[in-house]
Amino acid sequence: MSALEGKTVLVVEDSLTLLKMMALRLRNFGARTFEAADGQQALQMVLEEEIDLVVSDVEMPVLDGLELCRRLKNEPSTRQIPIILLSALDAETDLERGYQAGASSYISKRSNDHELEDTIEKVMEQAGRQRQSLVLVVDDSATILKLVETGLSKAGFNVVTAENGRAAIKKLEKYKPAIIVSDLDMPEMNGMQLRDWLRTSEEFCEVPFLVMSANSEKATMSQMVQKGAAGYLVKPFNIDQFVFTVERLLSDQFQLLLKERERLEVERNSMLATITVLAQALEARDPYTAGHSRRVAQYSLSIARQIGLAEEELHALKVGGELHDIGKIGISDALLLKPGKLTDDEVFMFRHHPAIGGEILSPIPSLGHMVDIVLLHHERPDGLGYPKKLKGDAIPLVARICAVADCFDALTSDRPYRKGFDQEKAFSIIREISGTQLCATCVEAFFAAHIEVIK
Repeated sequence: MSALEGKTVLVVEDSLTLLKMMALRLRNFGARTFEAADGQQALQMVLEEEIDLVVSDVEMPVLDGLELCRRLKNEPSTRQIPIILLSALDAETDLERGYQAGASSYISKRSNDHELEDTIEKVMEQAGRQRQSLVLVVDDSATILKLVETGLSKAGFNVVTAENGRAAIKKLEKYKPAIIVSDLDMPEMNGMQLRDWLRTSEEFCEVPFLVMSANSEKATMSQMVQKGAAGYLVKPFNIDQFVFTVERLLSDQFQLLLKERERLEVERNSMLATITVLAQALEARDPYTAGHSRRVAQYSLSIARQIGLAEEELHALKVGGELHDIGKIGISDALLLKPGKLTDDEVFMFRHHPAIGGEILSPIPSLGHMVDIVLLHHERPDGLGYPKKLKGDAIPLVARICAVADCFDALTSDRPYRKGFDQEKAFSIIREISGTQLCATCVEAFFAAHIEVIK
């Protein structure tokens, strides 16, 4: 079935012969047609009839095709009508002028029926998708909001705007956008914080997120891509380039990429679930460590919230804390459950567990900070930790946080060779080793969070 079946098409052409020929070709595709000899007549017909598509010549008297395009796209009631420009002029400059005027596509008068029908089908599918697509635009500049809203509306999109991330979240209570476009530097909640919030939302985590920002630093761009941004446009940008980017992100091809991302996310979660079961089985081997990983995760979250980490890091600490000792699955029971003090050789063997854990998680590239936690939670600010002997800030913050949580739980838990210390004694030890074995900033946050022993 043709994309034009039952649709109403307005044909605009100053040559009567070409006008009748084009109208006939379109009717053969199942369309109902109206005819106009110039752009002025066409404008009047659009106001009188429900038009689904305009196919117009470019070079015409009174009002040419480019000006007809501009006027239709500047009028809110007609800007969603797709327009195909039909011309004998095929130079790149002519094509560019057509697209700048608001044309959806451009086809040569020399095209055959197959090329014409194929172009119409693509334009109608895109127009239908865009009419159903809501774009949420977030920026604290009223000028930018107006510019972007006008450009997207002319292209047939429905647009909702918000002045910052917090206002955007409020809008999401009412609207489900097909794509979110956001500035980065905004008051109350910036674009990076908004992206972090979206990633934790089941409903909106897979909505494409396009950044528009005056910040052109490569590090910022890379950081946003790592956070799942689908694209990054540097201000000032060309509005046609902007609209094209939005259209591309909503194209069928990009939707397929999103589906693939969803599939990989399911696989990732499945692998994490399997590894979590392994971690629980590991704890079951040793009654003295039962609940250790869960408590480390909870202590880590309390410290991280006190520091003010973003949702992404909080999620990493929750999962990473629960899995931080997964590498012990590669340590023998004889060593792991030994009731007495370990020999130097046994300590050396035991210290392999962070590296083993890192190897277990490393095949899942998207785990990011979680791998850092598992691999590096035994590093020390003074460089005497393991396995990499990193110093100070070279140790990722999430790993330093987990180290404090891990130390506190180890101090307050019973071991085969000693009873757990009471809370005050554990606090005293943590103060003593702050700055050498443990990160001083994280220790400060630990005490500020008023953490109590979890039974």
